[in-house]
Amino acid sequence: MAKHNSGSNWINELPDDIRDIAMSRMSMSRFGKGEVIYREGQVYTTLWQVVSGAVRVTNQTEEGKEVVFAIFGPGDCFGEISLVDGLPAANTATAMDTVELAQLSKVVFDELFLEYPEFARQLAQLLCGRVRHLLNFYSDVTLRPLEQRIASRICYISSGGVGGSAMPTLEFTQQDLAAMVGATRQAVSKVLNQWRGDGIIALEYGRISVLSEERLQRIADGD
Repeated sequence: MAKHNSGSNWINELPDDIRDIAMSRMSMSRFGKGEVIYREGQVYTTLWQVVSGAVRVTNQTEEGKEVVFAIFGPGDCFGEISLVDGLPAANTATAMDTVELAQLSKVVFDELFLEYPEFARQLAQLLCGRVRHLLNFYSDVTLRPLEQRIASRICYISSGGVGGSAMPTLEFTQQDLAAMVGATRQAVSKVLNQWRGDGIIALEYGRISVLSEERLQRIADGD
């Protein structure tokens, strides 16, 4: 039986025989830092799995305002939605550094989806997790004060709740975090520096490390 899917590494969590079939039919590709893997509105025919590096998934307005939906690390899969509904991509995926990706074509994806119920079931669990993430994201942005929103995003991503890999040390900038919570970088920086002084997090260039998950979770919960 497939194991419960707690993140986006759902192909590796398939029953061994189905996983081996899927992985044997994947090809490899490489993207450089800042290179776009696919763009919002583009029709693509590939499922990707991160082998190494990290991928940032975003939405952007015509004015350039950006919201970061997720950051995917090694093992994580992305791009499933358009393969299921056949519609253009709802966001843009960009390589955060040099990224190696395994690719599964839509033809093979459709074959596995139809032939193996476990494949479809594991995919359904992942998509349910995506929906839960969107509901949590909307609730955070519309209902919570800034400190709670920031703490919630950091806890959510560091635990892998975003549907990506668990990352106690977050490899993204304060501007990325600001885009996730719908605030300015300056406002986010003020909160993070306060938490650094309190020993809750550590800050380096392009990196946020959680030192006290318990204290950060209390902030996220409004305690």
